[in-house]
This record gives sequence, C-alpha cells and structure tokens, in this order.
Amino acid sequence: MNYKTILIALIANTFVFAALLTACTEDSPNGGGDADSDGDADGDGDGDADGDGDGDADGDADGDADPNCNNVTGCGGVVDGTWTVSASCLAVSGPLKISGLAADCVASVTSGALQVAGTWTANADGSFMDGSTTTGNELIELSAECKSLSGTATSCERISGPIQSNGYESFVCQDNIATDGCTCEATFNSSPGALGVVPGFMSENGYFTTAGNVLTVTAGEQEYTYCVSGTTLTLTPVSTGPTGTITGSIVLQKQ
Repeated sequence: MNYKTILIALIANTFVFAALLTACTEDSPNGGGDADSDGDADGDGDGDADGDGDGDADGDADGDADPNCNNVTGCGGVVDGTWTVSASCLAVSGPLKISGLAADCVASVTSGALQVAGTWTANADGSFMDGSTTTGNELIELSAECKSLSGTATSCERISGPIQSNGYESFVCQDNIATDGCTCEATFNSSPGALGVVPGFMSENGYFTTAGNVLTVTAGEQEYTYCVSGTTLTLTPVSTGPTGTITGSIVLQKQ
C-alpha cells in the first residue's frame, strides 16, 4: 500500500467519524429541546404546567385557586352579593360528638376531607340564600363504650344505621379487634344549605350577622371566620362538636 492510498483511507474515516458524532448529538435527550430536563412541558419542576408546585396551573399550594387547607386570617368586610365557590380545602380531625351514643363513648376522626361547591347569596336586609353543597369522607374510630344504644349492648354493624341518621350519606362500621371498638367510614353528600359544615344544621335561607371578623348564619348559629378582599370572600368554618375540628378555608368569587 503506498502513501496515497493510506491518505485516502484516513480522509474517508474522518468523514465517517464526523457523521456519527453529528447523529449522536442530534439524538441526545439533553440536547436542549422543549421536552428535556429544561423544557416547559417536562413535568420536572421547571415548566409552568408541570403540576409539581411551580406552575400557576398545577392546582397545588402555589396555584391561585388553592387555599392549601390553611385557616383564613379574618379581616371582616361587606358580604352583600352573590358568591360562587371557586376553591375549597377543608380537613377534618380530632374528637367528635355523635348524638345518640352512650355518654362515655369516645369518637375521633383520624382523617377526613370536605369539598364545597355552589353559591351563597347575602342580601342587604340581612337575609341569605345558600345554594352550596358539601361532599367528603371521614375515617372515624369509636371506643368500646360506643357499642351501646339506649343502654343495650350492640355491635359495630348495628350502630351504623342510627349514626347515619345524624346527617351522613353513609356510615359503615366494622369491629376493631385491637381496641374492642369500631372503625367507621363515613361519607357526606349534603343538600343545599351546609356551606362546609357537616353534619350540621342545614338551611337554604335565613338570616346572617357580621361582627368584626365573624360571620354568623343565625339559622343554626353557625359561625365562620371571614375576610372580604376585593371580589374574593374567604371563609373558615368554626368547628363544633358534631363536625370535629375543621381546618382550611372556602374561597368564593363575587358574581
């Protein structure tokens, strides 16, 4: 083989290597395209629609429509007008008072979440119309003392029906062998008039009052800490015995 043949072979190999290098660069997943680790639609935390907490459209704690289950800081304000629920985040926990069970019965919500939808209208004469509905579910633990109705010992299964009549859509209990009590699953699907408070006194219309940072629906004397800011009304229900401890808020926009 002479020097001319060797030179031609070297030049040909150089072109082949350059072509292979270019192809690898174009096919690399990190080449800077919109679907890579730096792109807006990747789901890794950099894009606005990724759903991880950085984008406005993700529905999490950083999104405009998520109150993040924090109680509202009351500021009061004028509530006259029709308001539509735009977001809600209500968590339920803690001791629970259930009507009809033994006096020494101990009930507690171990986990629960409520969602609110619909409208609420406040009129200048102090009357209101409540077109809101509340849905959700709770996991409830009952002590052994709860397995008694009117002084008669009963089972977890049999106390479900009487408890459900307190305002639950369903209330299903099973024996908890570890505690000798009951583990119960409860669901809510209220008719209009609850506005985030279940079980409770529901009324589609009646009267309300405001004093400082507290809105009171007088039909059931249910109180809410509230704040009106521009066209936004934010409410946190004040917990009662039958509801357990409610944490979070309901956000409504003025029509």
